[in-house]
Amino acid sequence: MLKRISLKIQLIYISLFVLIIGLLAAMNYVSSIRQLESQVVESNRNVLSQITKRLDSMLQEVNLTVINYLRMPGVQSFFEAPSSGSPAYLLGISALQDQLGSVMGTNFNMQSTMLYSRAKDEVMTASDVYSLQERTEMAWIRSFMESKFPKWTGLGPKAGLNGGEAASASQILLVHYYPLNTGPSDSKGLAITRINEKSISAMFDDLQFSGSGNVFLMDGSGRILSHQDPGFIWQSIEGQSYSRELLARQGQGFLTDKGSRSLIFYDTSYTGWKLVYIVSQRQISTLTLTIRYILAGLACAMVLVAVAATLFINRRWFAPMERFVGKLEELAGRRGGGRRSGDSFHELEFEIRQVFTGYYDAERRLHESLPARKLQLMFELLTGARTRYQAAEPLLEQAGIRLYPAHYTVLAMEFDQSGGWTKPGDMNLFLYALCNVAEELASSSEGMKGAAVQMNGYQAVMVLSFADSSEARNLQAARGFAEALLGYIEACFKRTICVGIGGCYTGFDSIKTSYQEALQMISCKILTGQNTVITPDEVGNWDNGRLLEVFETADALVEAVRQAQAERTELLLEALFARSSQCGLSKEMVVQLCLQTVLRFLQLAEEAGLGDLFRTEHLSLPGKLEHSRSLADMQEAVGGMAAQLVAALQEKRSSRRKSAELIESVMAYVNGHYDQSDLSVNFLADRYGLTPNYISRLFKEYARCNFVDYLAGVRAKEAARLLLASPLKLDEVAFQVGYTNFSSFLRNFKKHYGMTPTEYRQLHRSGDSIG
Repeated sequence: MLKRISLKIQLIYISLFVLIIGLLAAMNYVSSIRQLESQVVESNRNVLSQITKRLDSMLQEVNLTVINYLRMPGVQSFFEAPSSGSPAYLLGISALQDQLGSVMGTNFNMQSTMLYSRAKDEVMTASDVYSLQERTEMAWIRSFMESKFPKWTGLGPKAGLNGGEAASASQILLVHYYPLNTGPSDSKGLAITRINEKSISAMFDDLQFSGSGNVFLMDGSGRILSHQDPGFIWQSIEGQSYSRELLARQGQGFLTDKGSRSLIFYDTSYTGWKLVYIVSQRQISTLTLTIRYILAGLACAMVLVAVAATLFINRRWFAPMERFVGKLEELAGRRGGGRRSGDSFHELEFEIRQVFTGYYDAERRLHESLPARKLQLMFELLTGARTRYQAAEPLLEQAGIRLYPAHYTVLAMEFDQSGGWTKPGDMNLFLYALCNVAEELASSSEGMKGAAVQMNGYQAVMVLSFADSSEARNLQAARGFAEALLGYIEACFKRTICVGIGGCYTGFDSIKTSYQEALQMISCKILTGQNTVITPDEVGNWDNGRLLEVFETADALVEAVRQAQAERTELLLEALFARSSQCGLSKEMVVQLCLQTVLRFLQLAEEAGLGDLFRTEHLSLPGKLEHSRSLADMQEAVGGMAAQLVAALQEKRSSRRKSAELIESVMAYVNGHYDQSDLSVNFLADRYGLTPNYISRLFKEYARCNFVDYLAGVRAKEAARLLLASPLKLDEVAFQVGYTNFSSFLRNFKKHYGMTPTEYRQLHRSGDSIG
């Protein structure tokens, strides 16, 4: 009877333990899976957002390049002057074509650009000038003059942009009416630029699961403008189960397509186009297997421990009673479960430790990602992407950004450069320290909160918010904060900075306006000198119109140096000093202007890898400018550095052009002879009369991978084509693409496509769609 009671109690305890453990495991599994899926979704949204920003940056750079070209001297004559066979007219057209070719050579994202003159009904490219009456196949250009088109638009496979040849793919176009900011009816012509679609699709490689190819850029009507697979370009997403909902969405987000069991991530570019990223939920579900196995193993271990503990405790509890009825010897002989219980306990301890270690690692990774989230949020505030405090407050708190709900002003901070920097990376370290000091100083001030972030290689920005509603008192507090920051940096870092203060506004959506004003103030440091706080009061005494001409001329000079245009650089340098003289700037102001311009020259040199050539001359330049007796002496000092940098850039670009032509020839040979089993770096070196190391360096620089990976990729693509287009066996496919070792073929194919050749053939022959 005692054994029956003991057995029933044991069964009750074991059933309760199993039920509790099962419920806990199920709850932990559901919670963990939801949290993991949420993190995966957020991670993919952040990655898509970063690629959208890179896409916007690339398109804005192309737009700015075209605008700057349309502002060049002589462009107006093409649109307005009648056609003539005079030498002056022909020389002017030839100069415009040379400038257009130079502009396109400096921006590989531009495939072609053409100018159309309404008055002459003529089209000019970098290599040709012709009339539309003679080239009837290009008559579609006139359609842009008949009705208003978006600045950024797509063009289907109808006519080419080079010579009128028929195009086999759609075009991504940038359309500008001339003069700028006019419509079709008022314009005298237009400029049409074709964007390099490969530059856009190359950005998609950074996305997770990008091997599926489900990443594309589409316009507002659902036409695909860019895709890693050219076969999808200009197709419409109409007919897809998610198309209607996706086209109706704006901004950034994601939606769930239940039909294809996929997550559709999207982000809207400033052009109005959407960048779309489709991820199968089957791919995401594989990330949950680890947690599932850990929890299942943990639950089993806990059940074993519970059973063993119940048996052990019940036996120990009922031992005196059973000993009383004469069963002591029998119970003593049954002992032996203690060691197994101990083993289960150690197994449970190990599994729990593994789970907690995983959670600690996840928490650490989340903490390490906070600086990136803070940088992203600050960029969104300063660019006007976030305009509502209530919606942004949780994200700001999560990123460690503390701001009041109203009353903001923005400070632009920039280190002075007269002392020089020992290393190129020193500037970033000092800017990082400057942001930390500014935030600590703001947190210690009563009624003031703020956050600082590095915006580029030479500037940092501080957003200040105030509890006080008085604009005058807040501006005074901001100035006091800036002066205290100047003193602290000079005392502790032995450096000086300039701070530009924007206006004080109440609304959260006005942070962008204050930031733009702060940038205008910091640009005036060439007038106020070093170690100063710059407000509208300091710059209000000069002629703003002429000052703006000086700044625009300095910007144009830097751009001419960037494009390595020697004659234009010389002309703009003369114009810069002439306008500085007309503006009535003092010698100290002109010295500051020269130093800031030369600093921008040095930044161009650093970007091109030529910083070591000019760093010594930069250190001696302040003394030369101070001892100059006239503007001509200053112009000579600055012009010497500009001419030297232009010559170095021209030489480097010429060398890069020759290297590009060589690697294109080598890559063309590889693409045509991939089936040679003896194809190697040494083989190519012997064929082209080069060293193997030089061939390898060319592949890493231009193909962004080594020769072995490039050859493996070419062979993998050809093998994939043969798998779908022919019934060949796998070993036959391997032999035809140049492999003598079947194992190497399998390994490289799976590395490239993420699956075996057999899986690839089964998957793609069953039929695929975009979703």
